[in-house]
Order: sequence, then C-alpha cells, then structure tokens
Amino acid sequence: MPVDWTIHPSGEFAVLSVIDPYTFEEWSATVLAMLVATGAENPKMSLLVDRRRATPPSSEEVRQMVQFFERNRRALSGRSAAVVVSDDGGFGMARMIELRSRLELPDGIIRAFRSYDDAVVWLTGQAAV
Repeated sequence: MPVDWTIHPSGEFAVLSVIDPYTFEEWSATVLAMLVATGAENPKMSLLVDRRRATPPSSEEVRQMVQFFERNRRALSGRSAAVVVSDDGGFGMARMIELRSRLELPDGIIRAFRSYDDAVVWLTGQAAV
C-alpha cells in the first residue's frame, strides 16, 4: 500500500509511510484515518511522516496538504510532526510545508529531517515537553 500508518514500537508517536506512486486522495484518507485512531487514544500524539521512498511533492501537492491541515486544524492542534526525506528536493519541499504550516497551525509544529533517527529523537523530546 503506498500510504499506510502504524504506531511506533515506543508508543510515543504514529508513523505515516508514503511510497511512490500514490495519490493525494490516498494520502488524505490515510492521514484522516490515522488522526481519528490516534485522537481517540491520545489526541496530541506526535506524527512521523516517512517520505524517504517518495519523490518530493509538487507545489500543488504542498498547497493541497496545507489546505488539508487548515480543514483539519482541530484534529492536528497541538501535535508535533517530523517529516523525513531522502534528498535535497524532498527537504526543500518539506521545509516549505514546515514554513507554510506555521501560518495555518500556529500551535502545531512541523519539522523537516534528513535522518529518521534525528526525527525520532526530536519527536520523543517533544512528547516530554
């Protein structure tokens, strides 16, 4: 499945895996399912978005994602999210999402990472805050 999610073995955050090819509809449906499931158990559960096996999103996809964040502001409120990518293009687009989300989700935090391990360290530190 190109977009799937699970709870990290630590139980501290959910992991959304994105693998090419996928559609925005698949991405948004999976994210909604994850938000519903994790919100029932822990409404502030952090998220790790693993995009290491996906190409960078286009500017249009970033726009759609930011609109998705805006429409689902309540479910995302107070959550931290780490986006892990494998290349410079992906990092640039993840930074764009990070910066644009600051306007749409001022009480949520999204950070871009090139290292999965660094993202896990950051997320587990966020959970302790």
